[in-house]
Amino acid sequence: QNDTISDIIAGVYIPASMNHGKVVYKKQERSRGLDVLIYYWDDRDGPELCGWWFGPNVGGDQVWAYHPSRTASTPPASEWNVPHDGP
Repeated sequence: QNDTISDIIAGVYIPASMNHGKVVYKKQERSRGLDVLIYYWDDRDGPELCGWWFGPNVGGDQVWAYHPSRTASTPPASEWNVPHDGP
């Protein structure tokens, strides 16, 4: 499953909008018909949801990867949890 997720999220991203005070990045090309976004979510819904996320919609239920950093102003380069609830 991780290879599938890697295929979906790998690519070139460009700034697209803002969310919770940080830039939302959008993959230049869609994957499997879906937009792929990297966005930051603050702790308004609890500390366990705070961090950077890969998903097709900002704040959506479908996500592919998660990074718990609260201090990074841009998406971290490594140590993502793929899948999002993995180690």
